[in-house]
Amino acid sequence: MKEIIKLILKYHFTIIFILLEVLSFSLIVLHNNYQRTVFSGYTASFFGTISSVVTRVDDYFYLKVTNEKLVAENTELRNEIEKLKLLNRISNADTLWAPTDSADVDYVYKTAEMINSSFNKTKNYIVIDKGATEGIKPEMAVCSSEGVVGIIEKVSNRYARVLPLINTNLRISAKIKKNGYYGSLQWDGDDYRYSYLNDIPFHVDTEVGDTIVTSGFSSIFPEGEMIGFVESVNKETANFLTIKVKLATDFKRISDVYIIANTRKEEQQALGRENHE
Repeated sequence: MKEIIKLILKYHFTIIFILLEVLSFSLIVLHNNYQRTVFSGYTASFFGTISSVVTRVDDYFYLKVTNEKLVAENTELRNEIEKLKLLNRISNADTLWAPTDSADVDYVYKTAEMINSSFNKTKNYIVIDKGATEGIKPEMAVCSSEGVVGIIEKVSNRYARVLPLINTNLRISAKIKKNGYYGSLQWDGDDYRYSYLNDIPFHVDTEVGDTIVTSGFSSIFPEGEMIGFVESVNKETANFLTIKVKLATDFKRISDVYIIANTRKEEQQALGRENHE
C-alpha cells in the first residue's frame, strides 16, 4: 500500500492531467451532437475490429476439432461407398456367385491422428495414434484428405509407424489416370513436395498437369487414390519416361489421416504365392 501511495505522490501531476483530459473529452462528447456521433462511429468500428480478431482467434483454436470431424465424416462416407459397391456387385451378379455377407466389403477405413513425423531426411517416417489394439497391421495403406500418405511399416499396441511417400525405401504402383499406363513411384530423397514415376514407356502421351493415382495392382492401395500431378516429363532416355510428380499431400501440414484395410489381402497374397511356387 505504501508503494502505491508513493507512486501516486510521485506522479500526481501526471495523474491529475490525465483525469482532467478524460473529463474534458467526456464533456465535449456528451454536450455536442457532432462529436458524440463521430465518437460513437469510431467506438463501434474499434470494438467491431476487436470482435473480428477474437472470432478469428477462436476459429483458429477450433480448426483442429473441425478438421477431425471432417476426417471422421469422410472416413464414414468411404465405408458407406464400399458397402454400396458391394451391394451393386450383388445386384448385378449371378445369384450363384453373389456374396452372402453384406458386410464383406473390399476395404475398411479407419481414422487416425499423426503424433510425430519428419520430412527433411531421406528416410522420413510418421507415427500415428492407432495400433494393434485397433486392428492396425503392417502393410495397410495410409491416406489423407489430399491424397496418399504411405504404408504402415511397424505396429505396437497403441501406435503405428508409417513409411511415407517421402522415404527412399518406399515404392508404390501408380498410373496416369487419363490413359491407365502404370509404373513405379519412388522418391529421390530431395524435395519433399515431389516424387518420380518411372517405367512409363517412351511413346505414352503424358503432359504437365496430368493426374497420377494408385494403380490398384497391389493388395495395399485401392485403385484411384490421389497421388499428385505431372510437374515435368523427361524424354532423354531411349525406352522410358521419367515423370516428375508434384505430390498432392503436403507432408509439412497433415495431421489427420485414414487407414485403409484390404479385407481380401490374405486371399490375394496367397494366390500370388502359388504363382511363384
